[in-house]
Amino acid sequence: MTTKPPIPDAIYISPGDPYGAPRGGQTAFAIQALDAFGSRFALVAPDESGRSPTGAWFLSEWRGSPIWRFNIGSYAPKDKSRRPLIPRRVVFRKLIAKHLPAIRKIPTLNLFCDSPELLGILRRYEWSSFCYRFAGLSNPVAFSRYPHLRFLARLFHFRMINDLAGLKPDALLASADRASIEEFEKENQKKLGGYRLHFFPTRFNESVFHPSDSQIHIQRRSLELTENAPVLVSVGRLCWVKGWRLALEALVELKKRFPCGKLNFVGDGEDRLSLEAYSEKLGVLENIRIEGFLSPEETWRRLVAADIYLCTSYREGWSVAMTEALACGKICVATNVSGVEDMIHDGRNGRIVKDRDPNTYAQAVVDALSLKDASDSAERLSLELARDFSSSKLAEDWGKLWKPLSSDAQS
Repeated sequence: MTTKPPIPDAIYISPGDPYGAPRGGQTAFAIQALDAFGSRFALVAPDESGRSPTGAWFLSEWRGSPIWRFNIGSYAPKDKSRRPLIPRRVVFRKLIAKHLPAIRKIPTLNLFCDSPELLGILRRYEWSSFCYRFAGLSNPVAFSRYPHLRFLARLFHFRMINDLAGLKPDALLASADRASIEEFEKENQKKLGGYRLHFFPTRFNESVFHPSDSQIHIQRRSLELTENAPVLVSVGRLCWVKGWRLALEALVELKKRFPCGKLNFVGDGEDRLSLEAYSEKLGVLENIRIEGFLSPEETWRRLVAADIYLCTSYREGWSVAMTEALACGKICVATNVSGVEDMIHDGRNGRIVKDRDPNTYAQAVVDALSLKDASDSAERLSLELARDFSSSKLAEDWGKLWKPLSSDAQS
């Protein structure tokens, strides 16, 4: 590569590797940001491949264009199906603290991040402009996969809000529904010092996720799925907060009506073995398939092949996977998580289940299948709602809220 990119307009700190297999909403958002702004961002992130230099800026490529990149080192566990001994947030925070002096050597001090564990470290330094995104407004420590740490939730929230106010952000984004944003602002008004949150949902890539009725039967055959029984799909990490037990318990009821029905889990995580064991205990092991982490293109194939998308989470920030399902024209059945009322019009393009009773959830799936069989109006509504979350609008929307990314700031 001989052509250097222009001086970046801002630094983007990502806890996940956008060049690796996407895992989680934060990494998916980083990919969308790089697609939208390219070399206007300088990327700080881990490198799961282990092939790039660590601890210094180097020139790389993103979608064939040059981009500045800083590798903080790889800290992903080799076995993705097990919970790391030390929380990844702790390791990530330590690596950023170690490398911040070197990170600041690039000629811009405009900074974006969406990792609350970094705020205390970032506050120690001066920044020309700071933008922060809440990847959901639920306290991440309160829902930690490390139960013994949950008692720290209140302290974590207090420190997070204080550090955020101390950073004097020029833009605060929130990937959450408007009602949650209003409630969060009301509860933290004094501590935030008047800073307001902007509704900023996570987007989907319309070049990958789109409807394709002609592909349904093709994909079912290629994936060896039955064509005369319902196919359900759930996308996300296999951990307790995603509520996979509810999905399996509902599947027990659904199996009575649809003996050959299938539920595909697209994802992996520390609960994989527990999920398999519980499936066997419930007698539905033959009705599930765990696909592991897949590329966006392979995820699209599973979405297209499915009749219904399932979300059984206890909490979500703004479900990337559900927006992708909508973009494929899918009917969704979801628990009452953040953003769900913006994505599902109950009884029209899916069902919202407000309790965690397996029988209730199973009946909601049956109702959703009836919506699918009745007409194509449910699919049309999903596609209509998905348009508001297209990544094609990301650059324009973000540029209006944060000056370093505005069209006027582009060199």
